[in-house]
Amino acid sequence: MPPILDFAGMIAHQQAGTQVLDRVLEPRSITDALENVAQYDQVMTTKLVLAYAAGLQIIHRARPAGLADRSVDIACGPGHFTLCLARFLDYRTITGIDLSLPMVEIANQNAGKLGLAHRVTFRAGDATSLSDLRDNACDLATFTDAAHHMPDLAAVARVLSEMNRVTRPEGLVVIMDLVRLRTAALTERYVDCLGHDYVQRGLPAFFDDFRNSMYAAWTAKELRETIPRDTDRTWCHIVPRGLPTIQIVLGLPAGRKKPFLRSGVPWTPNECPIPKEMGFDWRMVRFTLACACKTLIRPTGRVVQSEPTERG
Repeated sequence: MPPILDFAGMIAHQQAGTQVLDRVLEPRSITDALENVAQYDQVMTTKLVLAYAAGLQIIHRARPAGLADRSVDIACGPGHFTLCLARFLDYRTITGIDLSLPMVEIANQNAGKLGLAHRVTFRAGDATSLSDLRDNACDLATFTDAAHHMPDLAAVARVLSEMNRVTRPEGLVVIMDLVRLRTAALTERYVDCLGHDYVQRGLPAFFDDFRNSMYAAWTAKELRETIPRDTDRTWCHIVPRGLPTIQIVLGLPAGRKKPFLRSGVPWTPNECPIPKEMGFDWRMVRFTLACACKTLIRPTGRVVQSEPTERG
């Protein structure tokens, strides 16, 4: 995390007015250049692991007990988050899907290195059309750090609609992505602070991808527009207060209105995915999410503001 004073200054900047930064499409929507793929494959050593850990914790807290059979991870990249679903959440059969063939190749290699190729497989595919997956096929569908790759909101809406279709009514749908900040100046300040970790680790291409992603990200209001309304699910949109640089959308099991069923994390201290030197950063991430604004969207489309009363 950036120094506390810098962080406080960025919060003040974000809260000082209305959204003025328009979205800027990424130069390339598919990450398939070999250098970029190779650097992306090192994400578990960078602070992006904090976002992955946050996603795993959210799933652990929100998923119904006993539903850990089949899951699908859309736009999976080199497969590290997908593999975490097997390692920390014990999903038995997992399919990772990505449009980039080099990413899929690296992901399958990673599954082999971890001895998980019998449970986790990767294939090329279009996130907006999961035609080879039948209705209600999965207990969990995830779409992490990828909504900003989509060309427009209609494409994002198609992804969410497909996720809803292939997930059984008792299952969980999870979308996690960046948030576009209020101004270009604030975006550059944030990218320089957070991206310093990537530069230090010798990942200049990954740093550039991060900057482009922050400009291509959707605002919270924009992403909320893509949530399916023709569904029996209640949806929960989680957006941190102050400096909202991550947002999470949960499609809850049909008939359930409470986002979380339990507290804690899905790993023991001995198997924690977060490096010890990032311990303070992880505590800050957990605090930020615990205090986040939670908006519930009922199946009727009615929006209900939910205050941050849950901890864990």
